[in-house]
Amino acid sequence: MPAVNAAKRARAAAVPASGGGDGIGALPDELLHHVLSFLPAQQAVRTCVLARRWLHLWKSATGLRVVGADGEAPADFDEIREFVDSLLLLRGRSPLETFELRVTGDDVSVRRLRLWISYAVQCEVKVLRVSILCCFPVLLRAEDPPLASGHLTNIQLSGLVFQGDFLDFSRCPALRRLQIKDCSIIHAGRISSQSLRHLTIKGCRFSKSSHTRIHAPNLASLMLHVIDGKTPVLERMPFLVWALVVTCGFRCDCGNCGGQQDDSSCVLLQGTSEAKSLHLASRSQMYVFRKDLKWCPTFSRLKNLLLNEYWCVPDVHGLACILEHSPVLEDLRLLLFYKLPGLGQRLPNVEMIGRFNPKELPSTISAHLKRVQVICGAVDERVLKVLKFLSKLSISFSFKE
Repeated sequence: MPAVNAAKRARAAAVPASGGGDGIGALPDELLHHVLSFLPAQQAVRTCVLARRWLHLWKSATGLRVVGADGEAPADFDEIREFVDSLLLLRGRSPLETFELRVTGDDVSVRRLRLWISYAVQCEVKVLRVSILCCFPVLLRAEDPPLASGHLTNIQLSGLVFQGDFLDFSRCPALRRLQIKDCSIIHAGRISSQSLRHLTIKGCRFSKSSHTRIHAPNLASLMLHVIDGKTPVLERMPFLVWALVVTCGFRCDCGNCGGQQDDSSCVLLQGTSEAKSLHLASRSQMYVFRKDLKWCPTFSRLKNLLLNEYWCVPDVHGLACILEHSPVLEDLRLLLFYKLPGLGQRLPNVEMIGRFNPKELPSTISAHLKRVQVICGAVDERVLKVLKFLSKLSISFSFKE
């Protein structure tokens, strides 16, 4: 036993004081900077007490996460305010790959948030994540300037109220990904970026008096989920590959939509007409889509199409129209889900596969069609109506085993 203890003491003495004896001390500084970037800021700073070598390593971590101590929940703004102010002062201008700010509280200071975000931009941050969870909306002022950075490639924003031109990203030429979630865009008239390739807008509220316009001509993928307000107008997206659009079905009866008549132009379908894959759904009466069908463009590259029940109920006009304007369509899926009366529950899925001979399809339907699929909760009168329409196109159905 004494010999074993002596061997342990010898090995411990052979480890440099600056490295630690757990093996991680053998890693180069650059790798440790990367490892520290995954820790909440509070934990990253505490590593300064591990050894002499660790005293300043946290200052050069490639990521800065201002989040709760567990790394998942938001941090209380009042509790971390002074800590973050001191942290940024001591850290200096070491470059950042990512900056994540996730806070909650009853009195979140917008001024401080802007100072912290400005600090990250000065550190040439590439990925910016800002998430605010609080009872009162965090209102960005109309005079707050838009972000300006030649390094930002990915921006994720949640829980904010936008005003003015904040969502104009023309001064972020490297921006490729933008996610806006659970925000208010009521007072922002435009979302624009020439460089953007991937855009997600989910659970956001838009103005009920005028259409927000989305200008992103180089977009490759789009996810747009509107829960309230007028659906934004999508300007031309010639490089669009995939899009998922869910509207709230909001209808304005005021007759004055910010100086624009509702029936004057296409809102959604024109902007998505060059996509290769489209998922279109409405959460209620599809007022916007029905308006757009009056101007229905040709979906010249569309190969995969998914529609929900409101495209087929109470009539199949929407389905018929988009099929006639999709000359290269290969895959059609219809999701015809209905709730049980008075129970608010959904029936188990019933899946049916279309059977047809492409040569027997009408000339108005794509000769490239390979698959038609119908998924529903039950085969009721509404589903039978859709099946009857498709049967007139020489498409019959059988249940999938």
